[in-house]
Order: sequence, then structure tokens, then C-alpha cells
Amino acid sequence: MSVVAVIAGAGSGTRLGSQGPKALVQLAGEPLLVHAVRSMFASGVVDRCVVTAPEDHLVQFKAALAAAGLHTTVVAGGHTRQASVAAGLAAAGSADYVLIHDAARALTPVSQIQRVVQALEAGHPAVVPALAVVDTIKSVGHTNPDGTEPIDQTLDRNRLRAMQTPQGFAMDVIVAAHAQFATTSDDESTSAPDDAALVESSGHPVVLVRGSERALKITHPLDLRIAELLATDSADMPRAEVES
Repeated sequence: MSVVAVIAGAGSGTRLGSQGPKALVQLAGEPLLVHAVRSMFASGVVDRCVVTAPEDHLVQFKAALAAAGLHTTVVAGGHTRQASVAAGLAAAGSADYVLIHDAARALTPVSQIQRVVQALEAGHPAVVPALAVVDTIKSVGHTNPDGTEPIDQTLDRNRLRAMQTPQGFAMDVIVAAHAQFATTSDDESTSAPDDAALVESSGHPVVLVRGSERALKITHPLDLRIAELLATDSADMPRAEVES
């Protein structure tokens, strides 16, 4: 069975305080992108990778990957994550399965990647790693004039899960889902929050496997500080053994 990974790296680093793409922000001396792609290959279950990048940073992405000795295809992403992933899928070629991953989840353990592929090989068409929600979660109504928010209801956190990546799919399932909802991809207000949402909307079942706290999404400066600590903590451990 062949597996290709699409690494979404076209996002900006605005919330992280970066002047350039988030995927090129340094973590433990290397770009987030390099950590993410290296883990894919280190898992032993991924045959090749496609990376999406901002159109005006293709050269920098290719140079960063080449400097790390990582051989990938780099293509221009779109205005939204959904559009970027669609561009990555178009460049991915034929494969049985595809893993769609965020470059910002740079410390994702290889064991998590392997769990997703194992579930795909067991016959599930769509697989997502996830964590149980530990905070109490409440939905809110419209914001009041004074800026406060009224609580609408308290949700049962025992039934809630926080999604991570890589999200794995049978190639034909995810390609068809992206084609079905292509008209929603160019605007953040209508694009899908993740690829699993597209597959759910197309009528296919999605199952969850255990995620990892190490697979945090690096979005804000505090996330990067935490990731630096985690990277330092695991510096002397073989990457395949790093797990939460």
C-alpha cells in the first residue's frame, strides 16, 4: 500500500509574531517545516511528501528542505487551508492513502503517524488523531453590547475531542470530497475547518485514534516556547520513541 503525505505550510506567521511564513519559523535550530517532514519519513509508513508553500516563498521552502536532506515536492498553496490542501492533492499523484498534516504540528510523534496509517489499512476510509477535552466547554450566544458573552449551554466534555493531524484518508475519498466542496475553498468564511469535515459532509464515516500532547499546533508565541521545551526534553531520544 502506498502512502503520500501532504504538508500544509502556506499559512502566515502573524499570530506567532513572525514576519514570514509560519512553517519557516525556527524550532530547536530548524524550521517547523523540516521537523514535520522529517517525522513523516521517520515513521517508515510514508513513501513521499508534498509541501504547500506561499507562492512567493517557494525558493525558501525548497532550500530549507534541501539543507535538511529532505526530498519533497513543493507547490504553491492557496488563499485558505482548504485551497492549499487541494493544490497539494493535485500534485500528490496516485497513492492508496494520503496523510494531510499541518507543518505547525512540528513535534508530532512518529507513533501517532503510524496509528493513523494502521487504522487506514484496517479498512477505515478516514482517520483522525484526537485528544480528549479536559476543560469545561460552553457554547455562547451573541456578544452583549458591553462585550460580555452569555452562556448558551454547557457541553458534555466526555463526548468532545480536539482534532489533530495528520488526518488520513483513502485517496479516492478525500479527492472526491475536495472536488465536491471546491466552491467553498476560496473564502475563510466558507472553507472547511479541517479535511475531516469535508469527508463528514460527503457522507463517509470518520474514526478517531489516540493523539498526543506533543502534537500541539504552534500558533502563538507561548506554543513555540512550550515546543522548545519539548524539543529540548526529547533531544537525546530517538524520534521514533518520543511519545506522550
